[in-house]
Amino acid sequence: MRLLISGAGGLLGRALVKIATEQGHSFSALDRANFVMSLSNYDAIDACFHGIDHFIHAAANTDVESCEENPAACYRDNLLLTDLLAAGAQRCGVPMTFISSTGVYGNHQTTPWAEYDDAHPTTHHHRSKLLGEEKVMATNISNLVVRTGWLFGGEPQATKNFVAKRILEAYTSESGFMKSNDQQRGCPTFVNDLAVRIFDLIAQRASGVFNVVNSGSASRFQYVQEIITQIGLAIEVRPVMAGDFNRLAPVSNNEVALNWRADSFGMTPMRSWEEALADYLTTFDMKALIR
Repeated sequence: MRLLISGAGGLLGRALVKIATEQGHSFSALDRANFVMSLSNYDAIDACFHGIDHFIHAAANTDVESCEENPAACYRDNLLLTDLLAAGAQRCGVPMTFISSTGVYGNHQTTPWAEYDDAHPTTHHHRSKLLGEEKVMATNISNLVVRTGWLFGGEPQATKNFVAKRILEAYTSESGFMKSNDQQRGCPTFVNDLAVRIFDLIAQRASGVFNVVNSGSASRFQYVQEIITQIGLAIEVRPVMAGDFNRLAPVSNNEVALNWRADSFGMTPMRSWEEALADYLTTFDMKALIR
């Protein structure tokens, strides 16, 4: 299969490239610099899809705080660009997978989110992703939307590497303790596991919305505590309220999701996030980071 992948240099994008290569797929990275965002720029956009069997749109403006400060840029990156690319893929007969977020569900229930639950996003970032989903599915009902969140993996120096950042925070703590949010809950998800499931869904020609997260859930506090425990570091992790971090974006405290559709179709259950985390911490780069 010949793939076109946007965001190939990001946390998930690198995992998609890795798994695609391991599975024998070929790929091209979509570089936005190849075309100007214009309603009449059909030729440059369509040229990206020539010879492509499937398009995975993993690129996004994921800075939730920045999206609150500059919503126009957020909707340009996550909605307008998605709209143009989905239309181009449709014109060229190329099915696509759009990477979205479990954060789109919002904050109106405390139980885990299944795909049949209504989405009421609470931030510009998550609203832009939901609107992007709607464009993708309106363009082609055979397209696939993957909602995920709390991603970990990749190289330690990656900007979005939550696990590596917490380890470095622990090593450099002068107080002997760390603080972490005990209110917000989600499903930590290993990008390699996510990439494998995405290719499984594509191979089965799945369409519509699928949650894809590792099994189980945790608060941010429990997540950080597990990271510190697994590397055997003697530092205290203290639970604090969400308000201690003075976030601009009103992010939902509940981002826990169930892989309800995949489970209903009899797909192999995703492994626990704790097991996936242990696997990730034994990779060469992470072993080099851990003292």
